[in-house]
Amino acid sequence: MRNQARILIAEDDLIQQSLLVSWLKAEGYQVEAFRNGLEARNYLADHWADLMILDWDLPGMSGDKLLSWIRTRSHATVPVIFQTVRSEEADIVRILDTGADDFLVKPLDRMVLLARIRALFRRFQTPGSDRRRMLVGEYQLDRANLTISRGVDVHTLGTKEFDLLWHLATHCGTVVQRQDLHSMVWGWDGGVQSRSVDMYVSRLRASLKALDVEWTIQSVYAKGYRLNLSEAEARQVTGAAAIRSNETVATL
Repeated sequence: MRNQARILIAEDDLIQQSLLVSWLKAEGYQVEAFRNGLEARNYLADHWADLMILDWDLPGMSGDKLLSWIRTRSHATVPVIFQTVRSEEADIVRILDTGADDFLVKPLDRMVLLARIRALFRRFQTPGSDRRRMLVGEYQLDRANLTISRGVDVHTLGTKEFDLLWHLATHCGTVVQRQDLHSMVWGWDGGVQSRSVDMYVSRLRASLKALDVEWTIQSVYAKGYRLNLSEAEARQVTGAAAIRSNETVATL
């Protein structure tokens, strides 16, 4: 994606904006920068970007309203990173519920930002790099559409929730290390002190419960998490055939 990808920045602090622009251009990205949410929206009315970095508190049009507008467009799946000074869990949940794919708390770290960008590009813009569907017990996970389905019942998850579920399902019944989840979902080693995985696992548990999916995500002390199927599904699964790719026939 380097030397081709266009990244849009909406940041009203000129010093911060200049810093971001210099970081990204040094990596070969094309950059469009705006200080005002309305200016960014007007640009996007006739142009597009491959990834967007938005500030929450923008003049003219706030970051959350801008993102809501973006998600109504035909290119609604464009990856969006929010940068914010808000670090409380409730604020982070609000950012994610608005439709952000990732967030970074100011002041930003250059290497972390670039790693997050690379991770989002890998997930959003390299279709076919691995299998797109997976059968897990009675449910199918669709990576292209971020859905979990059983029969005609189809539900969409948030990007991070889905990525976590996908990786846990890939290792269903076994413990997945927290640092491995960091590496696979965020594209970097967040370190064992980060609460990001814990927060997203909590959200994923709530989503599965709301969808009446009778799976449990078990916390394994000092190690990580394990996805367990329902008792009925576990009885139906033969050995390691709980998970099969879309090209194979699962034994149920």
